[in-house]
Amino acid sequence: MKFTGKIVLTFNDIFPGENPMELNEYLEGIDREILIKFSSFILGFSRNSDYENPISFLQMFFSKENTGFVGEVFKSLEKFVEEEDYPIDTCSFPYIVSSLSFFENAYNKEYGESENFTNKEIEIKVFKAYLLLSKINTTDRTPILNESTKHLKGEISKYATAYCLGLFLNSSDFSNYDVRKIFVTQTIRAISFFNFLEEREEAQELLKEFYKEYNISGYQDYVKGLLPIKLSVITKEKDAHTDIKVTKDENQVSSIEFLEKFSIDEAQLLEEFDFVNIRSTPIYRVDENTFRLIYPLFVLELIGNGLYFKFKAINDKLPKAKKVKDLYGLKTYEFSEKYILHTVLREYFGNRYFQRNGDELDAEYDGAPDYYMRNGKRIFLFESKDILINAKVKQSSDFNVINNELAIKLYQNEKGKSKAVLQIISNIRKILSKTLEFDSGFNPRNVVIHPVLVLHYRIFNTAGLNKWINFWFQDELEKLRQEGYNVSNVKPLVLIDIDTLIFNKDVFKNRKLSLEEVLKYYQDNFINFSVKEKKYHSQEEATQATKNSFIPFGEYLDNAVDLKGLRVIPEEFKEKAYGLFDEENEQ
Repeated sequence: MKFTGKIVLTFNDIFPGENPMELNEYLEGIDREILIKFSSFILGFSRNSDYENPISFLQMFFSKENTGFVGEVFKSLEKFVEEEDYPIDTCSFPYIVSSLSFFENAYNKEYGESENFTNKEIEIKVFKAYLLLSKINTTDRTPILNESTKHLKGEISKYATAYCLGLFLNSSDFSNYDVRKIFVTQTIRAISFFNFLEEREEAQELLKEFYKEYNISGYQDYVKGLLPIKLSVITKEKDAHTDIKVTKDENQVSSIEFLEKFSIDEAQLLEEFDFVNIRSTPIYRVDENTFRLIYPLFVLELIGNGLYFKFKAINDKLPKAKKVKDLYGLKTYEFSEKYILHTVLREYFGNRYFQRNGDELDAEYDGAPDYYMRNGKRIFLFESKDILINAKVKQSSDFNVINNELAIKLYQNEKGKSKAVLQIISNIRKILSKTLEFDSGFNPRNVVIHPVLVLHYRIFNTAGLNKWINFWFQDELEKLRQEGYNVSNVKPLVLIDIDTLIFNKDVFKNRKLSLEEVLKYYQDNFINFSVKEKKYHSQEEATQATKNSFIPFGEYLDNAVDLKGLRVIPEEFKEKAYGLFDEENEQ
């Protein structure tokens, strides 16, 4: 497993002697339809697309009438890679943040009169506009990142981690994902959310209104309605936009009505997210029977993550007596932090070991962990947080701003209330002082503690984030050591996203892998990695090893499962979704 990235080619790299115009000066007079079409096309590029190769991109994008212009671009490209000493295949024109930014600009742009530009002119204008966005999203942010991390240069490990986090946070969740994993886990989470609401008396009116809104009889119809989306994304074979063709049959009208629900503009509900227009409206209607997925990733994430926002829109319109009073708390705390986490971990560990979940503990003990498991002298402490990083912070590239946001969400908020890291530390203190109220069956002198923070959005899989949060954790452990506690057997804090727990549940449930062993390997070889006392053939090899240590746990675990040949379709997905999809196929 290797941590890699592409060099993003920008306006200055290809047109070094040219001062760029304002973005809209390039796009003024071009039809909105053309810009949206380009957006959806380039957003359709898969990970590791052939078009990441600059030459392949130029050959694909430009028509023969621009041969001369392409020749000049290629000369500039050759000069750039020679001067910077980059292999040409490590560079790329497509950059996901620029592609998303291009769509947002095209979506929001106020259009004047269209001008009769030739195809040749439009290609050049769009190309320059796109490279300008790449300059804005990369080169122009570098001074901000440099300035906000310079105070850490004296601490090499912290500096490298902070720089990595500031560099990749704005794009990590767009570029590091597995389509099949997202579809499977989002479908499981969607069905689980419906099951959860059906068990809550206060949510019955909300469920009725939701089913009425979608013209369905139950959540099974909702999941079945997703089948065209699933097939279009999973089975796509080429880099381009993804289209859904609605078959002309007796279900045509209902199918179209269902897909149109995913085109409702709910941008105001997604203010915590970046690129809200495309997140809230990731499908648009091309013609009478064709829907185009602008960005398949966001469509898939609407299946599960987007359910809350769709329920919220309906809940806000209900009469006061029928409303769910705290829908946000119900979703983040009762569902995500308790219902999902408890269900997953109970299946991980089965009926083995000493286990207690938050439901069992919260009623009697203040500050109890969200899940607790002890196997002999080994204790696993789980804290769960269904939180987001503010969109402006995520896209800022200012490490000080990013660090402050993370601290408020995961360390201590503005009012001084302890958050995840300090909550875990509090329970470690209780364990080491033998004051843990609900378990006394261990000796604090030889207990081994594995702290785990479970998060519910993929953005927390950003390279370097686990290491940075662990710096805080280690500082707090040092305070415990100064209080006289032996913290030598407290392992580094590991961040795990809930999708990774769901997707890999069966390999632990069936004991094909040990959670303890994979955590220990990740703690020793990633979080605690150091080049000291290791032998490398070159400085480049040592540098790459250091970069690899930034890989998040989810990526490490998925790779380990795949390499061992243990990857199977999760049993939960088969049980909850297969029958629904098979039934739909039979019709």
